[in-house]
Amino acid sequence: MTGLAFHSVCLIAAAEGVRHRVTSALVESFSEWWHMPALVVGLLASAAFVLWMYRRDAVELPRGVGWLLAALRLGTLAVLAAAWLDFERTAEHEILFPSRVAVLVDTSASMTLTDATDSDPPAGRSRARRGIDVLDAGGLLEALAPRHEVSVWRFDADAERLVTLPLAARDGAAVPAPDAPGSGTGESAPPWRERLVPQGYETRLGEAIGHVVDQEPGRALAGVIVLSDGANNAGVDPVAAAAALVQAGAPLYPLGIGSSDLPANVRVADVLVPARVFPGDRFPVTAYLQPQGCAGTTVRVELLELAGDAAAAAGRGRSLDAVDAALGADGELVAVRFDVPGLATPGRRTLAVRLVPPPADRTPADDVQTADVEVVERVTQVLLMAGGPSREYQFMRNVLERDKSFAVDVLLGTATEGISQDARTILDAFPPTDEALGGYDAIVAFDYDWRLLDQAAQARLERWVARESGGLMFVAGNVFTDAWLSDPQTTTIRGLVPVDMRRSGLHGNEGTAAAVEPMPLAFTRDGQEAEFLWLAASRIASQTLWSEFPGVYSCVDSGGPKPGATVYARVERPSGTVTADAAPVYLAGQYYGSGSVLFAGSGELWRLRAIDGAIHERLVTQLVRHVSQGRLLRGSQRTRLLLDRDRFPVGASVVVRLAAADGAAGQAGGPARCRAVGPDGVAVNVPLAVEPARPGVWQGAFIASREGAWQIECDPGTGDDGRITRRIQVQLPDRELARPRLDRAVLEQLALATGGAARFLDTAAWTPEDAARLAAAIPDRSRREYEAGVPDARFKRWLNGLLLAAGVGLLCLEWIVRRLVKLA
Repeated sequence: MTGLAFHSVCLIAAAEGVRHRVTSALVESFSEWWHMPALVVGLLASAAFVLWMYRRDAVELPRGVGWLLAALRLGTLAVLAAAWLDFERTAEHEILFPSRVAVLVDTSASMTLTDATDSDPPAGRSRARRGIDVLDAGGLLEALAPRHEVSVWRFDADAERLVTLPLAARDGAAVPAPDAPGSGTGESAPPWRERLVPQGYETRLGEAIGHVVDQEPGRALAGVIVLSDGANNAGVDPVAAAAALVQAGAPLYPLGIGSSDLPANVRVADVLVPARVFPGDRFPVTAYLQPQGCAGTTVRVELLELAGDAAAAAGRGRSLDAVDAALGADGELVAVRFDVPGLATPGRRTLAVRLVPPPADRTPADDVQTADVEVVERVTQVLLMAGGPSREYQFMRNVLERDKSFAVDVLLGTATEGISQDARTILDAFPPTDEALGGYDAIVAFDYDWRLLDQAAQARLERWVARESGGLMFVAGNVFTDAWLSDPQTTTIRGLVPVDMRRSGLHGNEGTAAAVEPMPLAFTRDGQEAEFLWLAASRIASQTLWSEFPGVYSCVDSGGPKPGATVYARVERPSGTVTADAAPVYLAGQYYGSGSVLFAGSGELWRLRAIDGAIHERLVTQLVRHVSQGRLLRGSQRTRLLLDRDRFPVGASVVVRLAAADGAAGQAGGPARCRAVGPDGVAVNVPLAVEPARPGVWQGAFIASREGAWQIECDPGTGDDGRITRRIQVQLPDRELARPRLDRAVLEQLALATGGAARFLDTAAWTPEDAARLAAAIPDRSRREYEAGVPDARFKRWLNGLLLAAGVGLLCLEWIVRRLVKLA
């Protein structure tokens, strides 16, 4: 109610995209409804008073002279009113809000599958590759560019906007989205096409639609295009989530990629073997078969020992056992167990499970899967260091003492002379020499008071980890941890911990050292995939058991993980006032030189015994073997090839490290070189770079883009070490294997519910003409708005001068007329 008649007194188009508007500052300041009527009444009353006054003054004058004088006085009044209204001119710049189309690309692991279709002769193309071809060679991005901005998203277990392509981006130019990684921070983000590599272990299409509706501009969102096989297997129902698109008026156009009728196939989905065994000991090997279109068929499955890379590539070797297995329904895993009598020769051995496929099997490449087992002659030497006989210490000591593969010594800080412990040796001091310390493979420290070690002993421990591949595990506590953290003499020890220990104190409920309610552990993606944290044979079964664990009651505070460290789990505070990244770290690890270091925020893993004592024993042995793997696998080479684990999901980034015991990796014979050979025999170069903070350590990474056995081959370049190899297994996640077919029904329902149209690429190839038709079907929802700038000071000066001149001129003219008619 601010007087719209005065709000836009004058509009002048000065240039394309810019317009000028003259407004009254006084009227713009009105805030009550009666302000404007009062102004109008006041002006009319003033004008009426002038007319009444001049009617009396000019009663004896000719009528024309009277009207002239009244007009001059009214003109002067108008000039004063204009000055009082305080007119000003502002330039309004046109802002274009372009129409937006969101393109969602499925990056779940099922998109790595290859479908044999009549319209896709090059059967080697995966679903993901076909989706990218639709964007580029298929002309979809080019067809959308003239009328729409295009935001490209990836989605699997989560959703992320990768890039926003501007209007008419025919040359491929791209502007990072406001929330894209590296945008606005000076950091370089990877090319967005490289981030479309499938790696997700779930498909959450419904949640991806919700993210698009929340983060894209609602009034400008013209449509959503989804490139997916539609195999939603977690999260919100996509059809229910599409209701938000209906409210936004944005139709969804699914482009289904994949085949509704998968070819008959039997694959070796997984092979489970122990990480290490002793010579001659019997051990189990379990293989999992997954059929497709072969229900009820019986197949022959063989267990082989391979010798050499050629035998591994061909799947030929010495037969250890063979069984017949009956296949179940599509996608159902069939377990096949072998009981191996034992391997006599120490060293790394390669085992292979090979099946004789039925005649209908059309994919022979997945009939063989390999796994490595290390035959070790000696037991793992473990030193347990404890500030006091805590429960975590006692339970771990008992577990390791009962396992014949471990030899346990104890250094108890509170021990008195003659104390009895279930251990091989009870030490009264830290090993005094490098040789004595070198006899251990792993050290587990339970809330140990590191102030008891002098600088020489701390340096000896650091060398043992960095150069001798020692394994060290820190277990924090509420007795000595806070004390040694604040002591400047323990700088060397703090440097070994994978988390930043700048702050002290234990986190509990409401900030106290002892929580009233347990704090559950929230595992990161790395933690879910870390096999040494599995409580069962599979990731899904392990997550189920961890979900039954109520949690811990305390966790040492920290400033977060150090660069290069991996966070496996955080504690969830009961108050819920902290974000996931700010929650205290409970489990974290890092490679330090050629050694491995693990951190636990408190000594409470023994509470797993409330669920089952066996799973606690399993976790304890896995933790110790994980940190000691560098020592047990050293062999005779000075340079070691280090990996986080031996099994990775499809699409995972595999970090490769080369570490030299003497800190001279790659210096004697040239730079270190590395490559990864995939299951199809194609080699991928892995660039290595020296870690500046860790002399003698080279690091690189590659994407495990295909399912199957990969072999990593490294030349350390030291001159006296030969080629170092390591085999890893890359697998599709369980949920992605359950329903790998193209789900036409879900995609058609999404299109119908939102007013879009579905297109399926299993029966017809995608062409630029198809892209043009799809782009034409999406309406242009661009709009233009104007943004006001600052008032024009030059116009203000010109207007004030003009009003002053007009007012003075009118008054002078009125005075002259009055003199002429003898009224002055």
